[in-house]
Amino acid sequence: MGIRTLISSTALLFLTSTLSEPGASAVSLLPEGELADRLGAALKVLRSVPTGRSLLERGRKRFHLADTASLRSLFKWSDVSRTDAVLTRHYDPGSQTEVRERLVTVYLKKNQSFDDLVLDVAHEMTHAAGEPNWDPYDPHLTAVRYIRASLEGPGGEVDALANECRVSLELSARYGTSAHRCERYRLGHSQNQVDRVKIRKDFYRMGAFHKEILQALGSEAASFPDLSTESPTLFSSTGNAPYPLALLREFQEINGVACSNTRRRLSLVAQNSGRSDPSRSPASEGALGSQPTSAPSDAKTETFLKLRCTQD
Repeated sequence: MGIRTLISSTALLFLTSTLSEPGASAVSLLPEGELADRLGAALKVLRSVPTGRSLLERGRKRFHLADTASLRSLFKWSDVSRTDAVLTRHYDPGSQTEVRERLVTVYLKKNQSFDDLVLDVAHEMTHAAGEPNWDPYDPHLTAVRYIRASLEGPGGEVDALANECRVSLELSARYGTSAHRCERYRLGHSQNQVDRVKIRKDFYRMGAFHKEILQALGSEAASFPDLSTESPTLFSSTGNAPYPLALLREFQEINGVACSNTRRRLSLVAQNSGRSDPSRSPASEGALGSQPTSAPSDAKTETFLKLRCTQD
């Protein structure tokens, strides 16, 4: 996984990505004659197994689409698979109202086998269809909360890998494809049940990065008792580090953008109102959404700046 920060007026985003380890399959899932439409074929394969159908239906409802085939509009090709959720805040200094928009785009690695593409779609759809479980402008958002939410929260990395592996095992049972990447997580001889405890623990395997994450988190490292020196098996493909460290770096970048955006917006408010102290004229910190919101209390903005922006 990695980080991209896009600013449109004041915008913030988070993203996640699938595993970087390539898979292999004994049987190709790509139907003959559909080489020109890999994405459409991948969606068709996913609809043929229970977990895949459930994920696509969840995505259809999340984005208010007529059918699961319309999910194609969310996807773009890229060098690495990831899901971008871009939060844009449009603020009107005159009315002191704000509109928040959240735009989700799923990027899929173009040069990979078809079987891996199917699993990538399942993985990224878990992220895309999930509701936001953190607000970048929450005064009380910390690195610990961000890392835990991104890994263990609804639609996070544990969920995504669990769903990816359920799909892999179901495809193996139906089509005879290889599920070697997910065999270590299979529960007994089940055709689609996976060991979430093992998945979660694997995300905290740091190997040579263990000392770095402990130093970076300081006393807060105690919040993650599963951090271990075992060699990482799940490595961020865009963050170039095991997930906890990649997420910590991502949080630091997100935090810097949020602080910069808030200060810039407060300056606009101060200019519009003629006040000399912009921190006394806050803009909205309302919930994610696309509806206008009014300005919150001065105290909330001051708390945000005090808790989140003292070291950026």
